[in-house]
Amino acid sequence: MAHHSDELIIEALDIHKSFGALQILKGISLQVRRGEVVVLIGASGSGKTTFIRCINLLEDIQGGRIRVNGRAMGYRERSDGSLVRDSERNIARQRRDIGMVFQRFNLFPHMTALENIIEAPIQVLGTPRAEALEQGRGLLARVGLADKASHYPSMLSGGQQQRVAIARALAMKPQALLFDEPTSALDPETVGEVLQVMKELAEEGMTMVVVTHEMGFAREVADRVVVLDQGELIEQGPPEQIFSHPSHPRTRAFLSRVL
Repeated sequence: MAHHSDELIIEALDIHKSFGALQILKGISLQVRRGEVVVLIGASGSGKTTFIRCINLLEDIQGGRIRVNGRAMGYRERSDGSLVRDSERNIARQRRDIGMVFQRFNLFPHMTALENIIEAPIQVLGTPRAEALEQGRGLLARVGLADKASHYPSMLSGGQQQRVAIARALAMKPQALLFDEPTSALDPETVGEVLQVMKELAEEGMTMVVVTHEMGFAREVADRVVVLDQGELIEQGPPEQIFSHPSHPRTRAFLSRVL
């Protein structure tokens, strides 16, 4: 799709994550370059959502390193090599660089679409209100909702709410966007409008990491498809290669179930 540079935006190295005795991520490494669209696929429970939540520090990791724009995310290393979590303030500052779009929108129900979008730029970035309003209206137009500025989330369809959520993530001017199954909670008829917005972002050169079950989107929009299985990265490559000539038997088994 878009031309991406060699500049690394996200670098995850040997990420380990457990919930109690259950090992969810078993040493996953992934690099994402500026302007690249990376789509993560794999069976439910393979660790895809946990992995992108670790990139954004919504989950703690037990081992490995995450760097965004060349800076270590969220942890300082002790002299013995163990990791200490950084202050919440520093983490919040780093999170600005990575927008996140969740499965369940997470909009503030008591705020209009426009208010949802301008809240963080005003509170976190210190954007003057008039400027935030202008940017917010521009972002609503960009996701095809210019006429919904004064609507509350309850007045919007799921697809419209998710497009507001994308506009809200863009309002922070992130270096990259993470999408956690952004269409899985939507009615089938609104899935397309959300995927269309994501496709346009990809064409504009936004760096994106997308967890999705939408194989058509992965095939059409991804620069690279990454296959996770049981907490391991088993295969990655261009969509054509992964969908037409997967090399790993577990990839073949997964694709035979979903395609």
